Amino acid sequence: MAKITAIFMAIITWFSVVFFPAEPVEGKFGESAPKVQTIFDEGEFVMGDYDLVVATDGDDNNPGTLEAPLKTIEKAKEVLKETAGDDSVTVWFREGTYVIEDTLKFTSEDRSNVIYRSYPDEKVVFSGAKEISGGWSETTINGVKAFVTDMPVESEDDYFRSLFKGNKRLSRSNYPKEGQFKVADPKTDEAVVPENEAQFFTHSAVFYANTSDVMDFANAKDVDVRIMHFWCDELLPVHSVDAKTGRVETRKPTSMTVRVEDNYVFENVKEALSLPGEWYLDRAEGKLCYIPEEGDTVDNTVLYAGVTEQLMSFRGAKNISFQGIDFVRTDWDHVGKEGTHSGKAFDESHPLYKNLEYGAVHPQAAFETPAAINIAASDGIDFTDCRFENISYTAVKFEQATQNCDIASSMFNEIGANAVFIHGDFVVPATTKNINVTDCHISSYGRIFNNAIGILLTHAIDCDLTNNEIHDGWYTGISVGWNWGYSPNSTNNINISNNLIYDIGNGWLSDMGAIYTLGIQPDTVIRGNVIYNVGCDEGRYGYGGWGVYLDEGSSGILVENNLVYDCSSETFHQHYGKDNIVRNNIFAFGGEGAFLITRHEEHNSLTLSNNILVADNAAMYAFKTEKDWFVDDSNLYWDYTSGGNVHSGYSMDFFDKSTLVIEVARGYYNNGVFADPLFKDAANRDFTLAENSPALEAGFKPFAYDAGTLTKF
Repeated sequence: MAKITAIFMAIITWFSVVFFPAEPVEGKFGESAPKVQTIFDEGEFVMGDYDLVVATDGDDNNPGTLEAPLKTIEKAKEVLKETAGDDSVTVWFREGTYVIEDTLKFTSEDRSNVIYRSYPDEKVVFSGAKEISGGWSETTINGVKAFVTDMPVESEDDYFRSLFKGNKRLSRSNYPKEGQFKVADPKTDEAVVPENEAQFFTHSAVFYANTSDVMDFANAKDVDVRIMHFWCDELLPVHSVDAKTGRVETRKPTSMTVRVEDNYVFENVKEALSLPGEWYLDRAEGKLCYIPEEGDTVDNTVLYAGVTEQLMSFRGAKNISFQGIDFVRTDWDHVGKEGTHSGKAFDESHPLYKNLEYGAVHPQAAFETPAAINIAASDGIDFTDCRFENISYTAVKFEQATQNCDIASSMFNEIGANAVFIHGDFVVPATTKNINVTDCHISSYGRIFNNAIGILLTHAIDCDLTNNEIHDGWYTGISVGWNWGYSPNSTNNINISNNLIYDIGNGWLSDMGAIYTLGIQPDTVIRGNVIYNVGCDEGRYGYGGWGVYLDEGSSGILVENNLVYDCSSETFHQHYGKDNIVRNNIFAFGGEGAFLITRHEEHNSLTLSNNILVADNAAMYAFKTEKDWFVDDSNLYWDYTSGGNVHSGYSMDFFDKSTLVIEVARGYYNNGVFADPLFKDAANRDFTLAENSPALEAGFKPFAYDAGTLTKF
């Protein structure tokens, strides 16, 4: 009887909206949310019995007092090893820049319960770059004014890939200057498919470009080619380019299959050096070339070249924290130097391998990229009120049974790979645990390794990823889990709450979510997040710019009280999983629909209840099926073009959509409310509900979903 009543109500709704359609709401994008502001409580200077003071004009022969400070952190570490007791000790750094040329290594031999912090009201910088100033002369390169200075490159150690001006990373010269080229021929007959790998993972060191897109580069081996495809960007050092045939050979194999019309760009091309702020290190000539910006002269130009890839490492260390320190300006190299490929040594007899110097690496989430600060098998390593900027690899990585660590109230900007990577061994239960990232501002991550994540968590338990603002990444904002399917998972009890995530993807890669999960996680919660502007590649192969994305095997996860809007694909997507609960969310204005489950399985995939789902001429449920495989109950549905006459299907084409009447007969839209939710200003993305909103009839409980309320500190 209930189903007959529901069908009858659906027919009435369809009749009313067809003959009395709602007025469409115009406009797509509202104003950006306010940016997070950090307020650093400087505290007071109180010198403890064993405290030390370090200053750039100090001397390591000094006692380390305020009047006679030490000069280096290395010396402070050694002095502290000789102190007794477990009381907390502080190393105070006076204002200045401390260049770290060799990795600072903390081990079990280092004193525990130590705070390394800035002196009150003073700016302290740990830098992995050397200053380049003076010695500039003016010249002309490619028809434009340039500065040049001698920079001999006698070995690979002298060569650098990062150059900075103040707090800005300067751009290597790219070609083309705008847009991307398209692969003409992936040359699949010279590719290799590893055993037991899907067709996604064909490896190749050759492709053909259109001859109009290439030239005989003067220093071809200094050029990199970046190919974008799927969820991966390949950054490959070039071996040679044949301008007559368009053949490009690389010194590193792709990790994924190259296809016709994949996007690519050349980087570090001397012939393309032309725009202010670009630079090129000519190792053949031993010259550093720089196109000056407005106000630059040969006398006042000061740049910084990356010399250190890893600033600090921890192994077996305990209870060490950093407060009010800036970690800046590190260098990078191509990942995979070990010379192996798919776990095997190169077969030099194979044509593919004749020019290879680097191995292929895992294609997802910049997984293999090293970290500027690497923490392994340690306990209680904390960072508070710190700034990480112009880091060329991952900024901070926790791994190998590390536990009880916090990153709080810290800023990440212009990060080459992942901002924070929490990675444990694949054991159940997980030994990497209680790693928390809270009240942080993460912006412009994945700047070198584009498929990186704002916060990547693979195998860990009992972690809080909360109250963070994450934006302007080329790929996923927060990713949790690293186990595909339903086998035991070492990741669980992850709290992903109250994060503000926006401007993700930016039309560059595919298959991403602002929040992404993998595997069985029965105690993981995704709650109170505000997500908007997620955009995938819009090209021939582009797909998958989702808001909340529960990928393969995601199970037992609670998704509630989230606001998700303006995604290029659906606002919510579950690939496949089991018994997830999706309730009391607002899913609005997905470009391809509001809600999608990809795989039909014989168990209950999820329960969808008490949500508000709104669209603007897009599918409400972006699939068609006649079999029950998820449960929906008491949701509100509204389309700002067709009102309550919502549609399901893969698109809005007439032959590929299903009417509300048909879907109700199939068992969907149970107890659904088909009415305008009465948002305050949906066109400008103000989702405040009116007191008489019909969403309340659907059991929706209002929550604080104004993005501006998520500015934490």
